Amino acid sequence: MKIFPWLQLSTAIAFVSAIVTPQPSFGQNVTFFCGTINGSPATIARTGTQEIPLIIWDITNSGQGSSPRQRCEEASTNFQNYRNEGTFNYITTERKDGRLVVCFATKENEPCRGILFPLNPNETNPRNALQRIFRIRVVSSAPINETGDRLYISLDRFLRGGYPSLIPNNRPNPRPQPSPNTSPSPN
Repeated sequence: MKIFPWLQLSTAIAFVSAIVTPQPSFGQNVTFFCGTINGSPATIARTGTQEIPLIIWDITNSGQGSSPRQRCEEASTNFQNYRNEGTFNYITTERKDGRLVVCFATKENEPCRGILFPLNPNETNPRNALQRIFRIRVVSSAPINETGDRLYISLDRFLRGGYPSLIPNNRPNPRPQPSPNTSPSPN
């Protein structure tokens, strides 16, 4: 059987294109809102058919002078506004005007581009605070220098469930929502 050279070439191009073409980011179509998880206010990400809780707000992370509901509303709005800008890829911490804040960065190891919410003034370990607030465990590949090495949480990786939970069964698993046109199948 004779194979035409143009067919071989077009097959090779299609194959290479499929491998090289980057897949769309999971977080590109994400929206954030303040909802409720087990009676507590929560910043939640909606990604198509999933709702993924990012932060469950309580008195320990709501900040001085703010109720958990107020902090949830403010933070959820900030998450959405910064995501709309298209540069919100990582969550980290930084000192701004003498206050420790949770903020976002475009790339890992880059400075913050905007504040998501301030941490409580009594927080002394920003890495631990970030892991506790997002209920994840991030293992460092090297010894941690708290003054120089900041934790960067990838938003896409978090939304994909790519970080182990800090406390088992503490983070609800995202569940697909049934579509409105779904009907039981006949037996």
